[in-house]
Amino acid sequence: MAAHADIVELLRQVTGEDEGWAATVTPSTRIDTDLFIDSLEIVDLSARMREAYGIDLAAYIGGLDLQGLIDLTVGDLAELTA
Repeated sequence: MAAHADIVELLRQVTGEDEGWAATVTPSTRIDTDLFIDSLEIVDLSARMREAYGIDLAAYIGGLDLQGLIDLTVGDLAELTA
């Protein structure tokens, strides 16, 4: 399983944020409503997660309903790598 810090680092890479930003991201931080990750960043994150962990994030997200998308957290992404 990827550590929370590993997922935050991937998120930081795709968003271009600095390390100070990364320090504010917790497992309960929501991808959409807290981080405002856009669709292009999701595509980039999906490619990075596939490369690093063999996870098809795009397929996982495609299977979520609207509430699931809204509620998706950094912790959920870390759990996908288990």
